[in-house]
Amino acid sequence: MLARIRRVSTLSAAIALAAVAVMAVDGAATATTATTAAASAARPLAAAGATAGATAAAPHISTLPNGDRVLITGSGQTSSVAVMAPDGSNVPAVRYTPNAQHSYVIPESVLAAPAQFVASQYELPAPSAPSKPAVIPYFPMGIVQINGTGMDGRAAEGFTFLTNVDDSNRWSNPIPLTNGVARVAVPTGHYSATTLFTETDPTTNIPTTRQLVQLDITVAGAGPVTVTADERAATSQVTATTPRPAVHDSGILLDNRTDLNGQTSILMTPADGPTYTNATKPAQVGGFTYQVLGWGASSPAGTADPYLYDVMFPASDHIAANQSYRIDASTLGTIHNSFDIDPGFTSHKGAYLTGSVFPRGTGFARVYSVTVPGTLTTYYGPPAGGAEYVRDVIPDAPAAGIEPPMIDLQTFNPAYTGPTESWRTWGHGPLTPQAGRYGGDAPCRSCADGGVVDLGLDALQDSNPDTVGGPGGPANSHFTVYRDGVQIASQDGYPWVEVTGQSQQPGTYRLVFDQDLSQFPLAQSTATHTDITVPYTPTPDPAWTFPVANICYAQAGGTTPCSILPVLNLNYQLATDDTGTSHGPVAVLALTVGHQSYNGAGSNAAITAESVSVSYDKGVTWTPASVIPAGQGRFVALWKNGAKGSTPWLKVTATDALGGSITQTVANAYTIG
Repeated sequence: MLARIRRVSTLSAAIALAAVAVMAVDGAATATTATTAAASAARPLAAAGATAGATAAAPHISTLPNGDRVLITGSGQTSSVAVMAPDGSNVPAVRYTPNAQHSYVIPESVLAAPAQFVASQYELPAPSAPSKPAVIPYFPMGIVQINGTGMDGRAAEGFTFLTNVDDSNRWSNPIPLTNGVARVAVPTGHYSATTLFTETDPTTNIPTTRQLVQLDITVAGAGPVTVTADERAATSQVTATTPRPAVHDSGILLDNRTDLNGQTSILMTPADGPTYTNATKPAQVGGFTYQVLGWGASSPAGTADPYLYDVMFPASDHIAANQSYRIDASTLGTIHNSFDIDPGFTSHKGAYLTGSVFPRGTGFARVYSVTVPGTLTTYYGPPAGGAEYVRDVIPDAPAAGIEPPMIDLQTFNPAYTGPTESWRTWGHGPLTPQAGRYGGDAPCRSCADGGVVDLGLDALQDSNPDTVGGPGGPANSHFTVYRDGVQIASQDGYPWVEVTGQSQQPGTYRLVFDQDLSQFPLAQSTATHTDITVPYTPTPDPAWTFPVANICYAQAGGTTPCSILPVLNLNYQLATDDTGTSHGPVAVLALTVGHQSYNGAGSNAAITAESVSVSYDKGVTWTPASVIPAGQGRFVALWKNGAKGSTPWLKVTATDALGGSITQTVANAYTIG
């Protein structure tokens, strides 16, 4: 069953995706580095303020002053931010990033009552380190008065987002229109203003939003400049028709205003209910783009096989008067999603997030409530305006609210491949740390650029080798890194470090990651031990060249491509049902042993040895499984199941022709039924 979530007992959602890490992660790590030449520097990247974002991070929840909560999943340049009420239902929110130093999340309840707004209380930590002062000293100032007029012709409350088009660093505060008026002193120059008016129907709880865009305003300083924001001027309703019957329940309007320095101010306006805007011409100063960045609609209530539409439309340098769009069925890709559940998750309610993200910038997603185990079909259209798709699943999201401890699973910008049909099962265990095999524009986990080396894993991966997952809450984990037998980094928390000043001689790195999830409501994959050796060479194979369009943190400001380290990766396809339960006398595991890769780039070294063992006494004794080769790097392992209701442990080992190795132990890997 698919439920649309609003501020009542259903979810619909618009989630903004931050440009970089926006908030510290629970249990953010501190690194301890050895005082050796091999470890001249090492740093963890799991928290805001790091100079490069981590490839992924544990979900984190923070409470806003009005009681709404911000759920942050992931980290780095594609973190996702969702605003929810205390019961876990969605709260539509504006995401406003006026420049590189400031970023705001303003929920619908505050948009409707601007008198309660204090800008600093709704500002996220700086998306990136400031490149210049946020305020230019001694700059000539002028007065701007904004008068809000409502649908009835009277003064109306709202929010104005004012952008200095000469230099967006000169002004960065959202402006609440209290009692329909605001008066501010700003540096003189050229501005644009977008004013939002929001009303929520008390019966349906569905918001109506009107966006008024005024692109060219001049503040000369000779006297007050009056800007009239008339809600009645927003007459163009944004609509879209779907091939199958569907109810519109989410959306986002993206307004990008680029200043004369080339810096873009970003405003994302939620379009979860009736949404209107006004026609404009192209901007006279600076640049402007408008885009319906996302439009979501889901199957009518009671549909036996639920489905939803997730589309975006092309960007334009102006807003057209006709805002009616048509979703072309011939261009849609189809994903048949299935959701597995750990027996420890008892709510049988999960959250499915789908939306759009810019590879090196901002984006959004929407949250739907799904029954777990269950299915959901997603129809998605071609990417537009440089955006790509992103999808997340939280397999346990009870009606009482999404709170830690929880598990978050994400695909990293899966590529649109045309009107094709695909299938994906989320949460099929065992859930284990892995290096991953990715398409799209995933950043590198373990890469090198000269003496700078990144070493890391994704904390949790299901049966899909491109899943980026992590725990949110009281995980007990520790990550240790060695170079040629000498410890060079040791930290609690997320398994990712960057080390600098590394020897340019051949050597070996060793990654050891222990993760204990026993405080989570999990019956399976409750703890893992992962030990990987990675051969290093200063003259890597050209096939290991990291895709230049993707993010390599090790590269920093360099111009030469990074090289992908040959980190071994395990992919488990365990023959269990949608609760991770194996039925019958024999267990079957299809195992793929390979290396981390990005769009096919990475090591293809031959696998020289492998083994699978099972333990029925919590790792005290181990019984080897029968392992049958099934092609390059592919194997089938078989073993006898034990007592019904028990949860065996698994141990997998493998080596490759380069001298790399991996040993991974999974506690309570599955359940015998």
